[in-house]
Amino acid sequence: MSGDPHPGGGTDGDGPTPADGADPARCGCAGKTPLERVVFPARERVAERLVGTGVELDPPVDAATFPRAERVERETALVRLGGDPPPAPFADAAAADPGVWAATERDGREVVTLACVVAGDDAADADRLGDALADAYTALDGPRVRIGKGHTVQAPGVTGGHLWLEHLRPVGDDAAAGGRTAASVDAVHAFPALGSADQARIAALNALNDVHAAGATADRTVRPVVAAPAADTPDPARVEAWYRAGVPDDVTVLAAAVVGHDGDGWLVGASATAAGASDRLDPRLPDDCGVLLTRPVGGLACFARGVADDDEGLRERGLAHLRRDGRAVAAAVAGFRPAVGERFDPAAHVARVTDVSGEGIAGVGRLAAASGRSLRLRRLPILEGAAAATTPWAVPDATVETNGPLAVAAAPAVLDRLADELLGVDGADPRRVGTLGDDDAPVVNATGTDLSRAVEAAARWPTAATDGGEAADGGGGGG
Repeated sequence: MSGDPHPGGGTDGDGPTPADGADPARCGCAGKTPLERVVFPARERVAERLVGTGVELDPPVDAATFPRAERVERETALVRLGGDPPPAPFADAAAADPGVWAATERDGREVVTLACVVAGDDAADADRLGDALADAYTALDGPRVRIGKGHTVQAPGVTGGHLWLEHLRPVGDDAAAGGRTAASVDAVHAFPALGSADQARIAALNALNDVHAAGATADRTVRPVVAAPAADTPDPARVEAWYRAGVPDDVTVLAAAVVGHDGDGWLVGASATAAGASDRLDPRLPDDCGVLLTRPVGGLACFARGVADDDEGLRERGLAHLRRDGRAVAAAVAGFRPAVGERFDPAAHVARVTDVSGEGIAGVGRLAAASGRSLRLRRLPILEGAAAATTPWAVPDATVETNGPLAVAAAPAVLDRLADELLGVDGADPRRVGTLGDDDAPVVNATGTDLSRAVEAAARWPTAATDGGEAADGGGGGG
């Protein structure tokens, strides 16, 4: 082929690209490995196997965080699931200097590891995935290792799977720098009809959105992670060029990692780090707590439906959201977080922030459920045309996003001030969506309408008496 031109995407020369064979019904975060059925039970299996080792799992949060240091040393590894185990991180450095780990332990530091799994359908089984990951993670025992963020995505036709790891080791004095570093990894199915620079931009911003949710927006760095059929595996330098052409100017791009698999389709992703000046949020949620989205959902659904129906307007509406850099919005939200060492004040600070992406609006419910609460959804702000992607087209949840908005939980007065702040930020369109209640289910439909046209699972959500709730809307309104 002779390149893949697209407005804003440019061309990357001859050779296969992520758009080759991409399916609009399974692009972006659509079609990811089920969390409740596969990923969470696999995590429990892994955690049991790690007892007694120097390796532990972080909770399933947007991003890992660790004290900001003068620099972060990085090392990567790639193994097949069920094959030879990965080497212990920084083994060569420890062999050259036996004091490496003594100094790490003395400073109270640990290696933070990001893990990305490209799995076949045969590996998308909780027991098989859990056992394969446990075998790999236990091999990392040596230094103290924390699996800070794990991510699993299925690729059609792949046999077994591949595990890609990036180890991060903070080095040097952390007192002068201050604050925290956030780190995450994510990969999504490639997008049809998009140039490689656009693919790279969306994948990188999607990964960065997780560290944005942790309050980190400075010193942004990404490492491209691309998986492709073995016959089409691109040169890492070519992949790096796609990302350099696509990401915002302030983002540092590291050497690319490329995974060749025996299945079909491309995955585009990145590991991401950034610095922030706040700790991870885990205070007790205020009794009176509302939830705000920094903009409506539905960008991925609009894009996918627009491609499938050859509707250029709908496609471009979705693409504008997929390509949008959320840094300015995230920085505004971060201004409402307590600084490192500052006591949480429910009258001044936000209590929780999460990225609305692969789980859609249900992810906000899971966040609430983790604190013993539920999301009473009173309004579902969704882009015009997004809900139509579910019928008759097979997209079960139009709120599933890639590079989506942030969801913020806080006391109503704090959300009022945040909404006022966001109204002056490019790319923000704040919408209040509900409150946190004490219902048994993670999400309760309090809109007074049937939301199953936009979210198939909404047919199974409990309903609640309403007091002015609203249905899914197609835009307009403010905070």
